[in-house]
Amino acid sequence: MEQLINQEINPLKLLFQSSSDNDGLPDKITDFFPGIVYIYDTDTRKLKYINRKITELLGYSLTDVRTWGNDLMRIVHKDDQENVNTELQKFISLQDNESYSYNSRLTDKSGTWKHFRTMGTVLHRDGRGQVVSILFIAQDITSELENQLNLEEKIRDLDRSNKELEEFAYVASHDMNEPLRKITTFIERLENKYKTELGSDGRLYLTRISASVDNMRHLIDTLLEFSRTARSNQPFTQVDLNGIVKDVQTDLELKIEETATTVHIEVLPALEAIPSQMKQLFDNLLNNSIKFKRADVPPVITIRCLRLTHRQKEQHHLDAGNTWFKIDFTDNGIGFEPEYNQRIFQIFQRLHGKTEFPGSGIGLAICKKIIDQHKGLIYATGDPDNGATFTIILPEHQ
Repeated sequence: MEQLINQEINPLKLLFQSSSDNDGLPDKITDFFPGIVYIYDTDTRKLKYINRKITELLGYSLTDVRTWGNDLMRIVHKDDQENVNTELQKFISLQDNESYSYNSRLTDKSGTWKHFRTMGTVLHRDGRGQVVSILFIAQDITSELENQLNLEEKIRDLDRSNKELEEFAYVASHDMNEPLRKITTFIERLENKYKTELGSDGRLYLTRISASVDNMRHLIDTLLEFSRTARSNQPFTQVDLNGIVKDVQTDLELKIEETATTVHIEVLPALEAIPSQMKQLFDNLLNNSIKFKRADVPPVITIRCLRLTHRQKEQHHLDAGNTWFKIDFTDNGIGFEPEYNQRIFQIFQRLHGKTEFPGSGIGLAICKKIIDQHKGLIYATGDPDNGATFTIILPEHQ
């Protein structure tokens, strides 16, 4: 709406400058405007003109306005009057092609206060070049502000709910480890004291119980890891991603050798980030590509990087004033159906059975949480049996 007002104020200015006081043309035009159109006289500090929109938006007739002596300040909230007078002085210094806006509260005829955004521009100057009249359009933004306040309140509620959920996950995961330790202790005692009495079936059951405990412990540990990522308050520092990926390769050296994985890496940028989270991000993505390899096909992983152009920033709705890097992790693994490209970043989401590809289903969710904390983007594309590409977009400065 404000953009519409801004576009229309200059043609409206030309209309008033070219029309005589009695041809009635301005009234015929301004009645279709979405806001109250009025002309302010800088000498008398009163209205020279106002359209009928004041009746629709505030309930006052043109006769009411004349009764006030054409003084619009009569309906300005008392707490806003000083600010409005200050704002009015700023219009005196405007150039002819400039416009300016301010917000204030106006009362309607029933006594209800409404919020207005008022935009104005210089209409006439005298022979000495002094501003003698200003053209204004006042737009009712009450609903807009109420919607904004409601949205902000919902965002605060959502943030509060997320923090409570993360706190619960952290506490619950931590507390669940204690009963698991007791189960493990009793399993060990049974094996040591009653090994002969248990028989082969009993020992098999204990082995299965132990495996389930280990799976549960791994799940709890990854849940704690996810919670710690969400709760992180580590500072952002300058991080060279080339050093990060080298450290991750060293950590995964044995796995890379065992799977005959080949990793091709282009030069990566340095940017502001949390070092430990960048390492976890690269570790999870490389691990993911190695894990979901095709049978009897050695993994080939390529990491490419490019700097986004201005147009690409606009396409992704990114801050045009910052530098953004797009990093692709492409592999030749099993891929996935395109319909799952969002689901795979959800916590505990798995596309395959645990027996085929073991894991907790949290790794990519942690990646997304890290990227969110760095104000970036992450998405994936895949094709069954033809590999996948995981793309992260990160800003140079936070």
